[in-house]
Formats: sequence, structure tokens, C-alpha cells
Amino acid sequence: MKSFYIVLCCLSSFIHGQLTWASHSTSITIQSVQGDVSFELSNMNDISGISLAIADLGDDDTSEIIIGNGMGLEPRVHVRRQDGSDVGSFLAYAPTLGVGINIAACDLTGDGYNEIIVAPQRGGGPHVRIFDRFGDAIDDGGFFAYGETMRAGINLACGDLTGDDQAELVTLPAAGAGPHVRIWTWNDGAHLFKNFFVFHMDDRSGLVGIIHDTQLILAQQQTTSPIWKTLVIHSSPTTISEETLNIDGLGIESLAFYDDELYLSTSSTATLYNVTRNSTSQLDQDHPVLATDTNQFFIAPGRLLFDGDMAEQKIEIDISDQRLYAFEHGILRNSFLISSGLNNATPLGIHSVLEKVPLVHYAWSYGENDARNYDLGWIPYNLRFYPHIYLHYAPWHNNFGHQMSHGCVNVNLTNIQWLYEWTAVGTPVEIKSS
Repeated sequence: MKSFYIVLCCLSSFIHGQLTWASHSTSITIQSVQGDVSFELSNMNDISGISLAIADLGDDDTSEIIIGNGMGLEPRVHVRRQDGSDVGSFLAYAPTLGVGINIAACDLTGDGYNEIIVAPQRGGGPHVRIFDRFGDAIDDGGFFAYGETMRAGINLACGDLTGDDQAELVTLPAAGAGPHVRIWTWNDGAHLFKNFFVFHMDDRSGLVGIIHDTQLILAQQQTTSPIWKTLVIHSSPTTISEETLNIDGLGIESLAFYDDELYLSTSSTATLYNVTRNSTSQLDQDHPVLATDTNQFFIAPGRLLFDGDMAEQKIEIDISDQRLYAFEHGILRNSFLISSGLNNATPLGIHSVLEKVPLVHYAWSYGENDARNYDLGWIPYNLRFYPHIYLHYAPWHNNFGHQMSHGCVNVNLTNIQWLYEWTAVGTPVEIKSS
């Protein structure tokens, strides 16, 4: 086992210097575009975003707001009334699944009540779960929509495609996977109804979709010029229109129909596209998620999805936000708070992972009996990206999100374990200040 001794940069509990405090929110706001609904959801974070659906889960003809936790949080589904009051919540998967979840709601069983459908975002397997309006599972443990090793994430669409007043579920591989559309019907369980590729099978831009008036609208996700196809589902899927739309973001975040008009938000800007009218407007937040019912148009913070660099792996650290982003082929895989160097001591620029070191002994002596001397012991999980500067585990503090060290990048145990396993030697590391 290879180890190194004496690294000055990483002391973080006993040093003095100018602190730069980054601001990090633990709540998000869900609001209607009309301005008559707005409430906060606590115990969130400022990067993971949420997934959002609007559906009546009761008998009062009033829609509830259904929220799926984002990346880095437990896979919990929340149900709120439109005044923000809590109806309840439930876990869709084991609490350790922290990849984020996508949700949809529709009357899949034909019983007159909407079900809640859940699928993991990128990093999770294609394991789809179906719950009744009370949050009780009705799916006998769920089903795998694609091969169990797939990790691109699943986008969802749900609605009536056949005109029988019973909804179908459409599973759509997210960015990084092929354009393999699967349509499921319910008959004492989910059964595969249609199965086809909507674009060339080698296309890896991923799919987003929505159902409206028994038509299925599908689009490429990770592209600045997505191709749109509108299909009807009869004996076989039939494309009835196709067009290309140029957008100002790196991909599509969310789709919604409102007043029979199709809207789109992008993965990296605050632009709201009215696709039907070929017009745009500006929202007050980047990459929002959209959800609508007959009377309301809701927006909420979505997840940053894409980066313009299509490298196989890339680590980006923004010292202004004290946050690390890990990208795969331009797709965000993970993000979490870090602690970089005091006085901006962490070197800006483009570096690379030079070495993965299982153990490093962080110690330094300024001289005999000097109060600044320290010995922090042998620390696991170290990624060297600069001479004597590492990304590494820091068990001596829990103040991530603020500058703390002499120059190294401090990470908590859960995140450094993930990063150490995920990262290959040679992976680019970009340190920037936004």
C-alpha cells in the first residue's frame, strides 16, 4: 500500500486566515407562475433540485403537489396541499439511495384515482415503483424497465395514449443511454405494451417526453438543438410530426402542457420556451422544473444536468460556492459541498488527478514546541491533483461549504468514498471561482 507523509496543505482546524463564506440554502420555493401559490420546502439543498408533479389525490377536485427529492437526499416523495401544508411523505427506495428520483402521477390502474410513479435519476438502476394515492406500494416490489445494470436514469411520462380513459406509463432513458421507449399498461401489475427506438439506437442524448390528447411527444434531452417527434400509438407507434428546436441551454430540463400549449425549460438557463407559439420568456431561476394542471402552472428548482465538456470524467470545483461537481460525458453525476483553502490558497486552473493514494499522514512541524505543530494521523481516500495538494477526507471538521484548509480540498466521508471509487487517474480537475 502506497502512502505519503507530511502534507501541509490540509490542516483545517487550527489555522488562522481570512474566511470567505459561501451561502447555501437548505430550503427551496415552489410557486405558481400566476403568483397565487408559493411555499417553502425545508431540508433540501441548493443544487439537487426536485422533481414535481401536480395531481388530485383525493375527491375534492383540487390538485395536490407531489415532490420527489433530488440528488444527495433520501429518495422520499412528499405530498403538499397548495397552501404548503403537509399531507404526508414516504420513501420510494432504501434511504441510502441518494441519486435523486423522478416522479409522475396519473390514473394508471383505471380506478378513478391517480397513482404516483417513481424512478431513479442518474446513478440508480432502472427500478420503477408504483404507489397508490396514500403512498402504499401496489407494484409487488416494482419492476426493472431496462437491464438492471443501466445507470443513466429514467425519465417518465404518464397519460392516456389509447383513448380508453386509463393511463399508460412511458419510461424513457435519460442522457447517456439509447432512445429506447417502453410503454407499460396496468392489469394487476405493469405489463409491457410497446417497445421501440424513437431515434437511431446509437443516439446517447437521452429522452424526455409528455402525453397530451392521446399523443406522445418525445425529444432528445442532452443537446442544444433537440429533435421533437409527435407520435400516436395504434397497432404500432406512428410519427405524425417532426421538427427541430434551437434552445439556449445545454439540454432540456422539463416539459409541461398548459392551456393546450407546450412549454419547455432548459437545463442551464432561466428561459421558458412556449414551443407551440415559438416564443420565450424569462423566469427568476435557472433550470426550473415545470408542472401543470388545468388551472395552475408551477415551477420549482431543478437539478443542474449538463456541462459543455464531454470528457469521460471531469471534476469541477467552484471555490466561490465551495462545491464540487462530478461529470460523466458532460452529464452531472454527483455534487456536494467541500472546503477549499483559506485566502483562496487552492490553486485555480485546470489540473488532473495525478495519483490515488490510499493513506496519507497529514502532519507538520514549525519547530520544537511550536503551537502550530500538528499531527492528524493517517487519513484514507486521497486524490493528488497538484504537488502536495489533495482532494481528501477531513474527519476533523464538519464545516463543509466554507473555506477551511491551507490549500487542499476537504470532503466528508460519504462523498470522498464515492469520489475515490469513481475517479480514474488522469481525470481533469478544474478549480474555478465564479
